[in-house]
Amino acid sequence: MKRWVLFFGVPVIGVFCGGTAIAVVAGLAAVGNCSSSAAAAPSPAAVSAIPADLLSIYEQVSARYGIPWEVLAGIGQEECDQGRNPSPACTIQPGSQGPGTANSAGASGLMQIGVGGASGDAYDQLRGDLPDPSLGPHDPTTSIELAALVLIKDKGAPANQPISAYLPAVTAYNGTGPAAVAYANRVIADATSYAGDGVSAVSACETSDNNSTLIIPGDQAKILPDGEAEAPANAPPVVQEMIAAGNRLIHFPYSWGGGHGDPAQTMSQTDPNPAHWPGDQENGGPGYDCSSATSYVLWGGGYRDSLLGGSVWDSTELENVGRPGPGHWVTIYANAGHAYIEVAGIYLDTAAGEGNLPNPPTTGPRWSLRGTGPAGFVVRHPPGL
Repeated sequence: MKRWVLFFGVPVIGVFCGGTAIAVVAGLAAVGNCSSSAAAAPSPAAVSAIPADLLSIYEQVSARYGIPWEVLAGIGQEECDQGRNPSPACTIQPGSQGPGTANSAGASGLMQIGVGGASGDAYDQLRGDLPDPSLGPHDPTTSIELAALVLIKDKGAPANQPISAYLPAVTAYNGTGPAAVAYANRVIADATSYAGDGVSAVSACETSDNNSTLIIPGDQAKILPDGEAEAPANAPPVVQEMIAAGNRLIHFPYSWGGGHGDPAQTMSQTDPNPAHWPGDQENGGPGYDCSSATSYVLWGGGYRDSLLGGSVWDSTELENVGRPGPGHWVTIYANAGHAYIEVAGIYLDTAAGEGNLPNPPTTGPRWSLRGTGPAGFVVRHPPGL
């Protein structure tokens, strides 16, 4: 179905869900599981300096390892100019396996990971801790993951601290002496310039009292009798935040075309308000449809800019979000008529897992143990999740 929708304040034709709303899982905060890295939107300087694909990877690796994305991006700037350095040792090759081409000191990839020689062999030492040990430093995600592991395991970096707290670890990343200190000062200066106004995601500590999400042991989210979900302790903070975002939507009705109004209202992570837009055409009054609910959960996880460009995507657009295939923690299912999301093993899907798109729908964004698909859906996931 086609529908007028506002993108960046301009009315355009968009395809919306045919009759279901999607829901998302995520968990936050009642226990103070805060993620400082997920709470800051990229500054204009960051958006200008860092290619969008890399920015998304920095953010997702940050969510996984607790190192501020700005610090990781600062290292990427210093080492290889965000992949623009023409040296073969800096070439970005997604999917590349093995150590790849290294410089004369034995450093390889975007983050100049040691693969032998004077730079050491962090790649061989740490590859067993990677999600995919077959990939090498010329794969951008792997390179950034390896840099985070070097900072944590080799250089003693803390988790989820302010940018300035990483100066000692970043110094050690480059070595010792005045040159290493100057290197670290440049990285921290760049990282500070990348930090934005903190509106791209809600910190776990900022969940409102009536929407706080409990953390439970393990990897699997749990749906409570009242419809809210508890988040697993082993999930990255960004995933817990997505569950909390889904919990903020479960009392809203389904509304075809709903939730695609002003993002400041509809995507607010403290007081979501779909507003009665675009008016009488909404099915059932103000509420959320499948794609706006999915967008809301992604915004809640900090993907406002890196994946969605500050907008509210329709279901057809969500067929191209993130990376192909299912994710470990988060999977998005989309086609021209419907979209829904799986987070830590549960689904936000207005079809309530029955395999049918209700017409008219009788519910709104709700957690379920089953999703409508996956048959007939394009399957995607946020990078790193």
